[in-house]
Amino acid sequence: MGDEVESEVETVGTEPKVYAWIVPGEVAVAERPGGGGASHRRDRRQAEQDWWRSQGVRAIVSGMQSRHGLVEYALDGFVIAWHPLTEVESVERELPPLVAAVLRFREERPDDAVLVHVDRPNQWLAGVDGALRIALGVAPDPAAALAGAGLDGLPLGPLAAAMVNTARAPAGV
Repeated sequence: MGDEVESEVETVGTEPKVYAWIVPGEVAVAERPGGGGASHRRDRRQAEQDWWRSQGVRAIVSGMQSRHGLVEYALDGFVIAWHPLTEVESVERELPPLVAAVLRFREERPDDAVLVHVDRPNQWLAGVDGALRIALGVAPDPAAALAGAGLDGLPLGPLAAAMVNTARAPAGV
């Protein structure tokens, strides 16, 4: 038995279980802070919000169908935007405002990062990931954008492909 002293490393918040940086330190996608659906925990949400803040995130764009968490994000000092993604048939109409909110935030606050989330790490999140890759000029086409979402560990399928195929690169990219 030695006199070992455990060093205590101060951490800020709790790193989320599922997330990916589309542009490191600038734009990230993730499942809902605190976990999705029935697995959501308020204390985990707060700890993950603290972690995102320590990473430079100052805005949260939600693509969830419901407004869950928006008040808590705002009360915690985040700029918020809600652009619900509700059904496959509405993707062409609903996805562009979500992407535009991310682009607008980056233009207005270039030194701050933005988090985009849906409820769970599913094809909706993969589609958002891929659409943002195209809009941000990180991927040249839908195939590359989907491949990037897949490398982020997100499930690919027809919904994700449909979402990415609706994405457009901004002028000049």
